[in-house]
Amino acid sequence: MSELRLPMRVRPTRMKNGEIVFQVPKRMVEKNDEIFLELQLICKRELFGHCFRLLMPQYFASMGCNSGVMIRGFVSSEEILPSMTFPGDIDLLIIPYEGDELVVSRTVVIELKVVRATYEKQGKSPNQYGFSQATAMLEQGFPYAAVAHLIVSDCSPEDKWRKVLATRVINAEEGSVEEPWDIYRDMLPSDLIHRCFRRLVTNCKEPLLGLLASYMANNETWFPDGRAAERNPRISVQTMEAVGSYYHAHADSFVDTPRW
Repeated sequence: MSELRLPMRVRPTRMKNGEIVFQVPKRMVEKNDEIFLELQLICKRELFGHCFRLLMPQYFASMGCNSGVMIRGFVSSEEILPSMTFPGDIDLLIIPYEGDELVVSRTVVIELKVVRATYEKQGKSPNQYGFSQATAMLEQGFPYAAVAHLIVSDCSPEDKWRKVLATRVINAEEGSVEEPWDIYRDMLPSDLIHRCFRRLVTNCKEPLLGLLASYMANNETWFPDGRAAERNPRISVQTMEAVGSYYHAHADSFVDTPRW
């Protein structure tokens, strides 16, 4: 099937750096509530870009200067497809756009789960992996589906920090950096990311699903790990058109994240 594009008749106000996008109760932040972590992922554009690149690498590399994605969290499945009862919600709905067109044939739906690890229990996994929900979305004809595990944890004791190399950018345009030097850092986030991703790969039986592991517990950006989502051979034109209709009915609730 060739690309399906729909005219984008309306678009949300693009939020600039530093502007308030969402407001959540303080207790959600303190508890690293799943809702807060999902909203945080949407708003941390650099981290979100790394995640989207892992899930859609070829398309991401081809996106032009006037392209990006429209992102919406916590979408009721029935509001897109009235007959869809499982899963009841789509955690993340991502619709790419190019110019004034929605590229609905590149729509990605993501099932999110939170991994609450600690230094003492680094092998902690969520109660459910999310594979059945993401597979159900493929059965409904969505073009691409993925499972993402968002990781939070405490810190390692300082005597467990490891020596790593650090550097500083001298000239971003030329790509030049200073001579690397040794520093000690808590590498627990990196360890948890790779452990989580290996667990996803080991347990996932659906090769079409994209997989993603991302660390969310502090203000730093740790590179996520993941694998690409594969195009759904059961892709449905009806479902893609329904995605477009949902966007136009709720455009103000989407976050416009440009590629560049």
